[in-house]
Amino acid sequence: MTPASFYRPNGTEIWLERLAPLAAGLLALAPLLVLRAEFGKLFWFGDDWGLLDQIQRFGFWHWTWQTFAENFAPLFKIIWGGSAYLFHGSYIWMIAVMWLTHAVNTMQLGRVLRAYDFSWPAVLFTQIIFGLTCTNIETLGWSVQWSAVLATTFLLIALEVQERGLPQRRAFPWRTPGTLVALAAASAFCFSRGVLTGAVLALSSLWPTARAGSFPRRCLHAALYLSPALITTALIMLFAGGNQQHLRGHAQDMTVYGLWYFCLNPLHRLLEFDSFGLRTAWLLGAAKLALIAWGLRHSQRRQRRLLVLLLAFDLGNSVLLGIGRYHTGLETTISSRYQYSSLLCLLPFAGLGFAHLLGRISQRFRLRVLATAAFLMVIAWGAARRWPEEIQGFAFGRGTETRRILTSEPHPPAMGAVPGIPFLSTVRAKELIRIYNLH
Repeated sequence: MTPASFYRPNGTEIWLERLAPLAAGLLALAPLLVLRAEFGKLFWFGDDWGLLDQIQRFGFWHWTWQTFAENFAPLFKIIWGGSAYLFHGSYIWMIAVMWLTHAVNTMQLGRVLRAYDFSWPAVLFTQIIFGLTCTNIETLGWSVQWSAVLATTFLLIALEVQERGLPQRRAFPWRTPGTLVALAAASAFCFSRGVLTGAVLALSSLWPTARAGSFPRRCLHAALYLSPALITTALIMLFAGGNQQHLRGHAQDMTVYGLWYFCLNPLHRLLEFDSFGLRTAWLLGAAKLALIAWGLRHSQRRQRRLLVLLLAFDLGNSVLLGIGRYHTGLETTISSRYQYSSLLCLLPFAGLGFAHLLGRISQRFRLRVLATAAFLMVIAWGAARRWPEEIQGFAFGRGTETRRILTSEPHPPAMGAVPGIPFLSTVRAKELIRIYNLH
């Protein structure tokens, strides 16, 4: 029996396929539900204020189509800005819907892995760590990061649609490719690094064992999937600010930053490393490459295809972060906001290894199930155990203190009172609180 076929399909497989990914997705909401009082202390932060300020100055629809930093993200702006109005300025509701999106991503990740023939132990291992780990605290505690979470949603849906396909109808023979182009565009229009979704779909379409018809047809599909990414990239290069406008003379800085990001993440935070430096980067990079090599060597054909796509996505993120963030210093390569995609890319490799180890425990089905359940409970505890400690300090810096200065302090400083956006005056921040009922 191979590790990939750890559990053979049987009568229970039908409800497992439907309910197990959903259950893991719901489990991902546990940190928010258990620590809802701490999350309720969070307040609008950094780029949140910049976006609200622009909406008020330019008008909602005009603002929607403007570039923001290095992003052209009209779909994200519609969703984010619409939610700010819908929830009447409540930040906890902004955080809550982002967590719901994260739960959908956790569920969808399981569906994608099953579509590519990963065993249930590998799937649940990956979902539990991805869903519960507190390394995502900044991604899931700052509403602007909803852009990255949404872009991931469209990527995961696209991966499943591309592998499983949609029911074809005579009147709509291009239904699946058309859906994939729309998903690639949605991902790119939510987040700058969402342009990688189209590239991943194009690579998958060109894969030698892809089931999308003749090679010319697959090349046509690949070009279509890339088109939203190319359009978005052109708009960013033409109209957005950021490092992409100042690349000359920084090739070494970009390369080093991208390499450090790739080598250190997500293992540095996931394994709670205290050290940081070149030696740590080499050590974790070697460990990551060893895991990737092992996974590619021991995976089956369809599994290997997904693993290669995720590896390409991880490398693409490394390149784009090298371009966009090289000026911020190497210490920022392990920022919490950069963990989401890195976890998504590496955890399936680790899940495959987890299933392989479990397959060696016993040939008895019941013992394997008990061992799997026990290990998964330990893994869930390990992934989530630091949330109470992490969220307290995070909520103070990103909420409690800001609320005190802007809503209770009788004589706050004129400038520098709003964390993450020091150029916004206190008077303007209070004005935005009043206009949008921010709370």
